[in-house]
Amino acid sequence: MFYYLRTNFNSLLFLSLLSIITPKAAYAEDSNNNLMNLAIWSAVASFGFACYNGQAPCSLNPELNTDKSTLSFDTGSDHSIKQNRIALGADWQNPLFENDSFSINGRWEINANEWHSTLKNPKNKSGWIIGLTPVFHYNWKLGSFTPYFEAGAGPQFISNITIENNYKSTQFQFGDILGLGISTKHFEIGYRYLHISNANIELPNPGTNFHNLHIGYKF
Repeated sequence: MFYYLRTNFNSLLFLSLLSIITPKAAYAEDSNNNLMNLAIWSAVASFGFACYNGQAPCSLNPELNTDKSTLSFDTGSDHSIKQNRIALGADWQNPLFENDSFSINGRWEINANEWHSTLKNPKNKSGWIIGLTPVFHYNWKLGSFTPYFEAGAGPQFISNITIENNYKSTQFQFGDILGLGISTKHFEIGYRYLHISNANIELPNPGTNFHNLHIGYKF
């Protein structure tokens, strides 16, 4: 009975996440952006796998392993908008999947971003973003250096409803992450794409897309 209830709860949670995240792919103003669509669907697939197995981030228990934490810094831009992002993450206690050559795990990240425009007279010159993001890591175990692919999505709050000249309709947004990199025992470095939009909660819904250098220290 408990397994039946847990399975149905996880299915409902996944369908709720799907209904929230998916509309961006069809209706956001930058819907032709292939990276945006890949980021969204990678996050949807990752959430689906986690929810099906009843594991974090879909479980009621956050399942944090505070002995495995990551402090990371991202820096990048979206045309004339520059941004810096700092995040503190804690790994989930158990991998979603693992064998001798491959594993799927992840972490919760609390993030704070600052952005500023390089334009002379934008409607809004600078601001900040805060959020909570579950990030899934797909790891290929090749020795001391581990190539990884990452995907994630989570709620974000922006300080002003306008980013540069783009009116975002709501201060509540979603942030989608897609990245590639290499990790070691204590470090990770790679490329991270970040898409910010509101999942069509209100229109207009222009996307903001940051292309970042990502550096993380694991401790």
